[in-house]
Amino acid sequence: MKKQKKKIIYFFYYVAAVILAIFAIGPLVWMVDTSFKTNSEVLSYPPSWGTINAMPSRNLVANLVKTRAAQGVNASALSLESLLGSLSTTQTTALGSPDTLAVQILGASGYRGTGTMPRRGTLTLSIIDKNGNFASYPTKFSTSDFNKVVNQISSISPLSNDVEQSISNLSQYTSDPQEYILSFYDAFLYGPNPVFSRINFISNLLNVDGMNSFQDQLAIFKKGIGPLTGTELKEISKILENALNLTTNSNSKTEISKYLNDIKIYLDFDQFYEAQKQTKFDQPIELAFIPKSNQLKIVKAPSIVENAYIAGDEIYITFKNTSFVWFLNDSVSVKANYNFWEVLANFFDNYVSAWNSAPFGIYYFNSIFVAVVTTVLNIIFDVMMAFAFSKLTFPGRDKIFIAIIATMMIPYQVLLVADYLIIHSFGWINTYYALIIPWSATAFVIFLMRQSFNSIPNDLYDAAKIDGASSWRFLWTIVVPLSMPVIITGALLTFLGSWNSFLWVLIMTDTANMRTLPVGLQNFIINSGAIFNQLMAAATFTMIPVVIAFLFFQKYFVSGFFRSGIK
Repeated sequence: MKKQKKKIIYFFYYVAAVILAIFAIGPLVWMVDTSFKTNSEVLSYPPSWGTINAMPSRNLVANLVKTRAAQGVNASALSLESLLGSLSTTQTTALGSPDTLAVQILGASGYRGTGTMPRRGTLTLSIIDKNGNFASYPTKFSTSDFNKVVNQISSISPLSNDVEQSISNLSQYTSDPQEYILSFYDAFLYGPNPVFSRINFISNLLNVDGMNSFQDQLAIFKKGIGPLTGTELKEISKILENALNLTTNSNSKTEISKYLNDIKIYLDFDQFYEAQKQTKFDQPIELAFIPKSNQLKIVKAPSIVENAYIAGDEIYITFKNTSFVWFLNDSVSVKANYNFWEVLANFFDNYVSAWNSAPFGIYYFNSIFVAVVTTVLNIIFDVMMAFAFSKLTFPGRDKIFIAIIATMMIPYQVLLVADYLIIHSFGWINTYYALIIPWSATAFVIFLMRQSFNSIPNDLYDAAKIDGASSWRFLWTIVVPLSMPVIITGALLTFLGSWNSFLWVLIMTDTANMRTLPVGLQNFIINSGAIFNQLMAAATFTMIPVVIAFLFFQKYFVSGFFRSGIK
């Protein structure tokens, strides 16, 4: 019975230990995991383990830009490199050309957010039509069919006010079919206030007299993203024909007829548009990144593809004698592929970006220099003070020791203003003196060492004095070697405190060349929020020296705490 009870108790001990370990190590593991993620993965919810940066391929969420590429580029959103690239002689011609198709990269598949445009590897772009097949384009264009459909559109009446105005504006482009097609789809689907805006069009329909009884049938078309599709418009036209047959009010009939004619104009033109595209893409477009360039190398592509380059998070593809207007109703799928070295570069990309985003070389030097010098001074001064309070006898020794220990009860933030004024009066702002000298002795380390020194018998001290050894020689040749675990423990605590110091360094310095790593992490906190993946990467390489130091000296660290309490 007792053995069974012990097993149950041990089981709960193990469970408690595992839970505590998860709470202790979990945040650290999550921090390292986040340091490898892309921007879109960091923004995704719910959060998940792992990263697509470790994958040899990934699907990217992308859209075809439905306006001319020159209109689609927002110069204010581009980086300086991309802006200069887009303003070069070669690219300006392409940006203004109706032959240039723009593909906007929105993020990695399964994640949301922007900023996931790859900068290495190979991209495979497939332009897909409504049926999920490779898109088509015209090798010849029927001007007679175009004139026929334009005349047919002009003859249809009555129309809603918006469509009537749009048709009137289109008349100026009858001599330029490509511009007419672009303006038509811009007015009906892809412009800032299109005729077939999903919510507006259905809402306007429901306000027509006689359509109240069809509210449930029409409301479902409000659900979705983007403008109404051709299939949805066909279904709506059937509902309108049914409503037209049921209503007896002449005004209602006229209003319903307007919306029916609006849909008919679009469907007739869309039928003409699709009929012009006789030739399918025979393969996807495969592009490779050229290092340190906004150009893309065409690895494999259909014969009509002439050139490709990137600007910001958009890919621009220039066709030979084929306008991008023939792909307005199509979609695009993009897949990025990487070799082993490119996967490795992706995996550590945040570390490279984090290191290059600020002078971390200077931060590292400052942190190491300040932490090492502070630790050395601490060991020297703390050892001497601890020995004095443990083995020497002088008036007020215990009271002075209590006073030193009492300083541990006062948060240093309380004295920060006074300390700043003192440092400023010495002229030490933005100097190593301010970062080192105020921390060259530590009350807790003095207490720790004194407790350890107390465990050394006084008889040993007396014997050393009889043999002619001075207190100084006894300290460094006998006490220090015997107390090495405690001294190493004190050194680790001092090094860790100095390495992680943030507020003191932030107050005492205001230039980058004097700041340390913890303050350097501020570079990833911007007005719009934190760049978490790069922040976690920087935090990871910031803590590496401390982890290495602990791994090498952990046995001394543990035994030092044990020995500090032995009499």
